[in-house]
Amino acid sequence: MSTNLTSLFRCLVWAATLCAAMMASANGQLIPNELRCEYLTDPHGIDDVAPRLSWKLKATEPTLRGQYQTSYQVVVSSSSREQLLQNDGDVWDSGEVKSDQSHLVAYRGKPLTSRQRCWWKVRIRDQNGKLSEWSEPAFWSMGLLTKEDWHDAQWIGLETGEADGIDIADVRAAQWLGYPDGNYAQDAPVATRYFRRDIELPQDRRITKAFCLFAGDDRIQHYLNGSSIGTGAGHPNLVHADVTEQLKPGINRLAVALTNSDADVPANPSGWVGALRVEFAEGPPLVIHSDRNWRCTKTVDEAWVADEAKGDNWVAAMELGKPGIAPWGIPWPERLQAEHRRLAGRYLRREVHFDKKIERATAYVCGLGFFDLHVNGKLIGDQLMNPALTGYDKRDLYVTFDVTDALQTGDNAIGVTLSNGRFFAPRVTHPMPMHSYGQPRMTGQFHIEYSDGTSETIVTDTSWKATANGPLRASSEFDGEEYDATMEMHGWSEHGFDDSKWEQAHILDSPGGQLEAQMIEPIRVTDVLKPVKVLQPKPGIWMVDFGQAFYGVVQLKVNGAKGTRVSMRTSFNVLPDGTLNYINDRSARNTDVYTLKGDGEEVWHPRFRGDATRWVQIEGFPGTPMQDNFAGLVTHTDHAPVGQFECSNELVNRVYQNARWGTRLQNRSVPMEPDRDERMPWSGHPAKTSESEGWAFDVARFYEHFLHNYREHQADDGSLQEILPPYWTFNSKDTIWPSVVTIIPDWYYNFYGDDRLLRDNYDMMKRFVLYHVQTNLRPDNTTDKCNYGDWVDTASIGGNSRNFGATSRPLMGTAYLYNNCRIVERAARILGNDEDERYFGEL
Repeated sequence: MSTNLTSLFRCLVWAATLCAAMMASANGQLIPNELRCEYLTDPHGIDDVAPRLSWKLKATEPTLRGQYQTSYQVVVSSSSREQLLQNDGDVWDSGEVKSDQSHLVAYRGKPLTSRQRCWWKVRIRDQNGKLSEWSEPAFWSMGLLTKEDWHDAQWIGLETGEADGIDIADVRAAQWLGYPDGNYAQDAPVATRYFRRDIELPQDRRITKAFCLFAGDDRIQHYLNGSSIGTGAGHPNLVHADVTEQLKPGINRLAVALTNSDADVPANPSGWVGALRVEFAEGPPLVIHSDRNWRCTKTVDEAWVADEAKGDNWVAAMELGKPGIAPWGIPWPERLQAEHRRLAGRYLRREVHFDKKIERATAYVCGLGFFDLHVNGKLIGDQLMNPALTGYDKRDLYVTFDVTDALQTGDNAIGVTLSNGRFFAPRVTHPMPMHSYGQPRMTGQFHIEYSDGTSETIVTDTSWKATANGPLRASSEFDGEEYDATMEMHGWSEHGFDDSKWEQAHILDSPGGQLEAQMIEPIRVTDVLKPVKVLQPKPGIWMVDFGQAFYGVVQLKVNGAKGTRVSMRTSFNVLPDGTLNYINDRSARNTDVYTLKGDGEEVWHPRFRGDATRWVQIEGFPGTPMQDNFAGLVTHTDHAPVGQFECSNELVNRVYQNARWGTRLQNRSVPMEPDRDERMPWSGHPAKTSESEGWAFDVARFYEHFLHNYREHQADDGSLQEILPPYWTFNSKDTIWPSVVTIIPDWYYNFYGDDRLLRDNYDMMKRFVLYHVQTNLRPDNTTDKCNYGDWVDTASIGGNSRNFGATSRPLMGTAYLYNNCRIVERAARILGNDEDERYFGEL
C-alpha cells in the first residue's frame, strides 16, 4: 500500500473512532439489555402481582471501563408493543429514578389483572449524566389470579383398572417353597437361598399380558431374565409385577432370592410362594407356579439370574405346602402391592368452532403427572415433562401458552396427552413406600379474544372425549416408556377425527393442591450428542456408546417392518462380555420400547421420562444400526449459563466441566438423582452443591421453587422430611439433610442480593431449628440426631462404618444445628427481627 493510501486509511479510522466516541457521549456509554421479569425472559402467565424487573448494562464500546448507572426509567404498556415504542406507559411510567439499582426493581404501577399483557423497556443515565437509548422491548403476561378466573374448569381424565386380570387363584394353586435342608415352615437358617426356573414360550403366540404374583418370609427379590421385577417383605403382602414387556419368545429365566433375617423368637420360618401368568392373543394362558420344578442352591455367582446354570449344586426345591398352611396362611389379596404397574397414556380432545377473527388466544393447562398440548395437529411448545414437580395435594402448577398462531377462524381441535410422571406411582413399595396421587388428570381453559373486543372461554368438562387406546402404552421414570406406533391415531388432535369410539371424559377429583403459575424454566432439550461407536457383543445385541454420561433420552431413527419392536436399555457401563452392566440400577429397568408402524423412516424418542446413561443396549433393531440411527438428547431444567471457568491446567478444566455436567444430570425442576431405582429429590445434595451451581447457571427460580416445596410440606411440629416433594413417604426427622432450608436462603441472599427467600422461608427455618433445639438438644448442648452421618464417606467404604462414614454422628449433628442457629440469627438481623436475633445468637 502506498504512503498516501496508508495515511488516508489511518485518517478514516481515526474519524470513525471519533464519530463513535461523539455518538457515545451524546447518547451515553451504556445500553440496558437482557431484560428479565422475576429472573425469567419474557415469561407467560406469572402470578406475582408486583413482579421485579432486572436488566444488565452493556458498554457501547468493549474497551470502556468504570461505567455505571446513576438513574433509570421504566415504561410499561398494556396494549401492544407498538404502544410501548411510542413511550406510552399506560400501566406504569416510573419517571426518572435516581438509583444505581438494575436488579429486582419492583413494579409500582397500576394493579395488574388476570391475563394482562405487559410490554416494557428501560433506559438509564450513566455516570456522566448521559441518557442511554431505550432498551429493546421485553414482555410478560399475567396468569389467572383468582379461583373465579378458572370459570369452573373441571379436572378430567379417564379412570381405568390398574391391575386387570389378577387372579389370586393362581397363587392358591402354588406351593410354599424352601431349601431341602430342613423344614422351613417351622424353622430356617438365617441366610439367603436362591431359586430359579427356565420356561420356554412359543414363537408363534403373541403375548398380550403377563404378570407375577409372589410373597415371601422374610424378604424375597424376584428376577426375570436378569432384571429385578420386585421385592416383597412380610408374608401377608402379595406383590404384583407386570412383566409383559420383559418376556420374550423362547427361553426365559425366573429367579428368586429368599432371605431369612435374624429374629429373637423360638422359631424363625422362611419360605416363598408365587405364580407367573402369561396371556396370549389366542388360546389359553400359561401359568407357572412355585413348585418342585424349581431348582435351588445355597451359593451363586454374580450371573446366576441370567446365565446358564453352572456346576452341579442346584437341587430340586422343597414343597412346604399350599397357601393356607401354618404359619403363613393365605397371602392377602386386599393388601396387593402392585410393583412395576403399567398405565397407558391418556389422550383427551375437543373440537371447537370460532366464527370471528381471533385477535389473541391463550391456553392455561395443568396436566398431571406430565402433559403435551396439541392444537390443530401441532405440538405446542418445546418443553418436556411439564409441569414442574410438586406435592400434588399441596400445589399444582399450570403452564401458559400463547396459541394465537395455532388457532384459526372456523373449525379447530385441541388435544392433550397425559402421562404418569410422579402423579401415578409405577411402584408402591420398592425400594421404599411411594406416594401415588391417583390416575393422570388435567384441568385447563382456553381464553379466546376476538378482534371485535369480545371474548370466549373453553374449559375442561364432559364435552371432552378421552381414550387410553393410543400409542403411549406405558411410561415410568424408573422402567421406561413404551410407544406402539401401530396404534397411532392419525389426526387425533385435528378437526374431523372420528372419536366415536372414545369415551366421554371422566370428571375426577381435584388432587387437592392450589393451582399456581409455573414460574420456573421448563425442561428442554439443551444439547444433542452423537454416538462415538456402535458395537455388537452378541448376536442380536448392539451397544451404542455416547462417550460420556448425560441425562436425557435416546432418539431412535429406524426403518423396518410393521410390528418390529426395538428396545433401548440404558446404563453407565458395560460388563466384560461387552453387554450392559445394569447391576447398579437395581430394580430400575431403564428400558424404552418402540414398535414400528412400518411406513418408511421413523424417528422417535420418549417425551415423559429420562435416564442418566452413557451406554445403550439395543435389541430387536431391523438390520445393522449405524451411529446416525441414534442421538442423545440432553434434557434438564433450562437454566441460562452465567459463568465459565478455564485455566492453563487441562485436568482442572476437565474437573470443572464434569461438575457442570453433574448439574445438568441432577436438575429436573427439582434437584433429583438421575439413575437407579430411587430418583428422589433428596435434600442433602443441593445443600452441598447449590451455591456452586449458581456460579455456572442461573438457578434463582429453580431454588425458589425447590424451597416452596419444603415450605408447604413442613410438619406441624416443625420437622422436615429428607425427600420433598414426598414421593417417598417417610419422615425420619433428621437434623442434617433438611438443613438445606437454612443453607440455601443464606447463600442465596448474599449471592443474588435478594432477600425474598429469607422472607418467604424465615418462619419455616425458625420452626425447623426450634424443633431440633427443643426435641433433640441434650443437656451438654450436643445432639445425636444425625441419621445419615458422613454419608458414603469414600475413605471409609469397605471398612466397618457402612454408608454412614467414620465421622462421629453427634459431632456432625451438633455442628449442623450450630450452623443453623447462626444462619437464623443472621436472617433475623437482615429482616429486622431483634428478638429472634438475640435468642438465636445466645443459643
